Amino acid sequence: MRIALLGLAGSGKTTVFNAVATTPAATPPGSFQTETHVQVVPVRDERLERCREIFQPRKYTPAGLELHDPPGLPEGGTEGDKERRARLLASARENDAYVLVVRGFTSPQYAYERAEADPKADLERLVGEMVSADYVICEGRAQKLRENIQRKARSMDQDKLELAVLERCLERLDAGKDLLDLELDDADDKRLRGFQLFSRKPRILLLNGPGELSADLGEGLPLSFAGRLAMDAQIDAELASMDPADRPAFMEEFGIEEAAADRFVNEVYRGVGLLSFFTVGEDEVRAWTIHRGDSAVIAAGRIHTDLAKGFVRAEVFPFETLDAAGGMRELKAQNAIRLEPKDYVVKDGDIVHIRSAL
Repeated sequence: MRIALLGLAGSGKTTVFNAVATTPAATPPGSFQTETHVQVVPVRDERLERCREIFQPRKYTPAGLELHDPPGLPEGGTEGDKERRARLLASARENDAYVLVVRGFTSPQYAYERAEADPKADLERLVGEMVSADYVICEGRAQKLRENIQRKARSMDQDKLELAVLERCLERLDAGKDLLDLELDDADDKRLRGFQLFSRKPRILLLNGPGELSADLGEGLPLSFAGRLAMDAQIDAELASMDPADRPAFMEEFGIEEAAADRFVNEVYRGVGLLSFFTVGEDEVRAWTIHRGDSAVIAAGRIHTDLAKGFVRAEVFPFETLDAAGGMRELKAQNAIRLEPKDYVVKDGDIVHIRSAL
């Protein structure tokens, strides 16, 4: 799962990255960033820790979110700024979800066009850039399809179907409506997937600063938010860089109840609709990430494509059952392991073993 931090230049994205990631970004916050910082953020899960305690495995692998921190979007109105914004947005499309970072702090160390923080204005600007970029892609492709249909190209029948779904998208974007809740059948969804539209992917709103996140921030915009989070990234990044033994006193002093990485991961999981299932044994205890509503065969494919191709049954039991039993021998004695078909909907905390013919 790839998550990108998007924000205007100077929004403190890289400081957020440093607060959440285990290793600080190579580019110092506030400097001119030219490359995307990437790091896998481990998902801390006490249930997985308990599985490690029970099985004492040779290998232990928590789930992870691949966090991307691309350069911030320049605010200027020059042709160079516009071209740079377009390039940065194009390169950010490959991600699965987005955390939109808006500035809620003031800093004399950065040459802002507007010194005072205005999260609402920054968010409107950022969302506007994303929606505009989606519109340009949809309109450009729609125009090409219209030309194909007019000259009766061999692909005309398929072009008409693709044009119909693109025109639905353009109509909604024109009306200031999100595409995330646009109902499409599987065929139309597949037609849109290749465009990697921002409007079709989950988004989390993050206010970076010491203030509270107002309830109306983000309302009335053409993009909706599946999650909302406030973070004073400067303090959280300082906490993340400290020796673990010194963190409790620092957290108590600043009234921090939960580390930034845990708050961030939990909100992304909740907002994007993710869950963790586990595979366990003496060789490895591991957590895997899938979407809520995914079936057992999708979970099998997450582990290995061959397991999905040769899927026979899934052995399933909830973590809570294992925790109470204390081990596999006791669990089997209780006949607590179920056999589920490929369409079984995997639940958060399920422990899964795939029976495969391959």
